[in-house]
Amino acid sequence: MSLHGGYRLLASDQDLTGGAILMPLQILRELVGRPDAVIFDVGASSGHSVERFLSVFERAIIHSFEPQTAAFSTLHHRFGAHPGVRVNNVALADRIGIADLHRGSYHEASSLLAFAPDSWWGKSQNVSADGTITVALDTIDHYCAEHAVTTIDLLKLDVQGAEPECLRGAQAMLAAGAVRVVQVEIILHGIYERRGSFAAIEALLAPHGFHLVTLFDVTIAPRGEILQLDAVYARE
Repeated sequence: MSLHGGYRLLASDQDLTGGAILMPLQILRELVGRPDAVIFDVGASSGHSVERFLSVFERAIIHSFEPQTAAFSTLHHRFGAHPGVRVNNVALADRIGIADLHRGSYHEASSLLAFAPDSWWGKSQNVSADGTITVALDTIDHYCAEHAVTTIDLLKLDVQGAEPECLRGAQAMLAAGAVRVVQVEIILHGIYERRGSFAAIEALLAPHGFHLVTLFDVTIAPRGEILQLDAVYARE
């Protein structure tokens, strides 16, 4: 999600350090260490992240997932014919089936979690609940089994607070050591019914040998509250 309403540190799309620190995409490229990486882009929206990954992983195979019809239509138009991109109109979670997606007035804020009505951040960014739609659900483990995916070099999760559900749906792949690097958005502010936390993510990653490597896109409110960030984990 690209809501701001604060100040960003180590931005993924802008060098704020004059080259003193590698840009996030360069960090990911070095961690993965191969140009033909298998990447899961979960929460692909209209494809900006797909475009960024293709710019640094020259021969990547990208499995992208986006449940919202309008965003998926744009994603499909941009990358549906690309030989290295698989587009999937589905949400990933911890079960197979259907669920309500809580739509936001800003579509990238839509989530499987309900909005918190008293979030000052949401109000300041004019983000409000805009009804629900029914979306299909799959799990990473089931998808990998169905599509013969044996390794995920980079698992990127940007699903508006439902990242723990995605990781619970990937426990077989994680236990098998088949996931190498995880990039996960953590929304610490209570814009949804459940706040994100490092504890919730690390409870699902640490048992499989992952450690925190770096943070970027850290958004901080004027009064100092950390609103959201991206965390990158790699196996020991």
